[in-house]
Amino acid sequence: MNSDFIEQLLYEEEGPTLDFKRDQYAFAKATEEEKSELLKDIIGFVNCWRRGEAFILIGVQEVQGGKSTVYGIFDHLADHSLQQFVNNLTNRPVQFGYEACDCDGKQVGVIRIAMQKRPVFLKRDYGKLKKGEVYVRRGSSTDPSKPADPDEIALMGSGHSTEPKEASVSVEFARPDVEQSLGVQMEWAAEYCDMPESDEIPLLDDGPRSLQLPGGRSFQMPSASSLDPMHRLNEAFYHDLAYYEFIRRLVKEVRLVVTNTGDVPANDVRLEIAAPVGQGFNLSDASEIPDAPERRKCLLSSPAMKNFHLRPALRHAGYVEIDKNDQHMKVEVDCGNLQPGRKVWTDTFHIGIGDSGGIELKGHVFAANLAKPQGFSLKINADIQHTSMTLDELFTLVKDDEED
Repeated sequence: MNSDFIEQLLYEEEGPTLDFKRDQYAFAKATEEEKSELLKDIIGFVNCWRRGEAFILIGVQEVQGGKSTVYGIFDHLADHSLQQFVNNLTNRPVQFGYEACDCDGKQVGVIRIAMQKRPVFLKRDYGKLKKGEVYVRRGSSTDPSKPADPDEIALMGSGHSTEPKEASVSVEFARPDVEQSLGVQMEWAAEYCDMPESDEIPLLDDGPRSLQLPGGRSFQMPSASSLDPMHRLNEAFYHDLAYYEFIRRLVKEVRLVVTNTGDVPANDVRLEIAAPVGQGFNLSDASEIPDAPERRKCLLSSPAMKNFHLRPALRHAGYVEIDKNDQHMKVEVDCGNLQPGRKVWTDTFHIGIGDSGGIELKGHVFAANLAKPQGFSLKINADIQHTSMTLDELFTLVKDDEED
């Protein structure tokens, strides 16, 4: 198992196929009571209703809604000892394995449990576990006091399951500042403000000043600021301010929430959302949104640095990428693996709408265990107020203490 795969698991939540353990299981020189905890967890995963491999990550503590924390461990369990321990107690051989892996520079233990024939139970009492009881992991835990009932066991033996054969995923708008769903339809109010023409907006002047010398001669003396590369006058300040104010009033920050609404894991989930082209609609990421301009700026700073968008080698769950050209415009979101009930809150992105009316964004969910892409749509009811700004109104946007 490679570290990239473990890194992906760190962004998932505990469920039918994943468990995190902060500390190593008690095993060597442990009592039957202590070792039965490890036995319970492995058997619980074996009998669990799932459609993929299960993993127990040891040395990791879950962080709900974020990346789980890797603490690491200093001692590993011997796979051959575990195999002998478990399979001497169960009614049939259990297919699992223990691996030592490196993650974030620390050692992590991984127990990997394959899909296999069920039910599995103990041939004799051991610690807190009873002979013949079929222990099942439900959700994020295995409760020894609630073993499988006869009907569940019968379904295991027949090879049938009451769970659906495919994953089911929903996509909704969400607030950008808190984890709150807004549904599949959103009301949208913004302002389209026409700014003064570019040739009407003056440039700021920081040129040399004439100093009169004795005898009627003059000397062109440069201003102190023009010699200071750290505080050079931004000649295009009012042009930048007009553009910033236009974007601030028109463009809004949005994000999505993606939820596994089914009963089985959704693996390798990816969203693609198509947007209308050439209808006064625009998508952008944070690198395209201007910062508030400054009258003076560092000559060494480059606007290109803000627009430099580095694509990460390993994307986190909820990573958003905007793909657009003259022919198409779309949002692409990687969500990783979604356990049943798990939500992924995506990164934020920006939308600008130039005219009032209804906008429909059509998308598809792709997943390894979906026979075909699952379609969905999101709707925006836009109310855009058209206004205009005079040159004097643009000047009044500048605070008095910012004036030269």
